[in-house]
Amino acid sequence: MLQANKGTVKPSQHFSANADAEVLYKAMKGLGTDEDAILQLLTARSNAQRQEIKASYKTLYGKDLINDLKGELTGTFETLIVALMTPPIAYDMTLLHNAIKGAGTTEKVLVEILASRKPQQVKDIIAAYKKEYDADLEKDVTGDTSGHFQRLLVILLQVNMIMLVVCWLRGSMCLYNQIYLKLALI
Repeated sequence: MLQANKGTVKPSQHFSANADAEVLYKAMKGLGTDEDAILQLLTARSNAQRQEIKASYKTLYGKDLINDLKGELTGTFETLIVALMTPPIAYDMTLLHNAIKGAGTTEKVLVEILASRKPQQVKDIIAAYKKEYDADLEKDVTGDTSGHFQRLLVILLQVNMIMLVVCWLRGSMCLYNQIYLKLALI
C-alpha cells in the first residue's frame, strides 16, 4: 500500500513566499504559460509552504492563485497542480467524497486513505467532510458498502485501531481476507 501521507518533499531552506508568488505570477503573465517554472517551484516546496505562497499571491496581486492556475493550465497537468496546492486534509476529504458519490464505490480509495492516516488525521477528515458536504462520512460510507468490508471501514472511521487488531487476533481472518481480496481485485 502506498504511504500517501509520507511525502518526500521537505520544506525549502531558502523559502520566501513573496518571491515564489512573484515567480508564479510571472510564469502566468502575458502570452503563454511557463509550465516548467510552475512545476519546478511547486514541487520543490512543502504543502505548508505552498499554502503560504497562495496567501502571499492573494496579498500581492489581489487574485486567487488556484483560479489563476486553473485559467492557465489544462488537463492532467492542471489536475496535478491543483492537487499540489490543496491542503492534505481537504484533498483526502474530496477523494473520499468522489469515491462514494454516484453509482458505484471506489473501494481502493477508501482503504488507501482511511487505513494509512493517523487517528487525528481521520478525525480531521471527518470534521472537514461534515463542514464541506453537510453530511456524515460514516453514514455515506455505510450507505455505499456492505459486509466485512463495511465493518472494517467503520472501525477505521471510528479511529478504533484497537478493535481492528482485536478482530484480527480473535481469528477474524474473514475480515482480513475480504479486504485483501478486494484490494487484489481492484
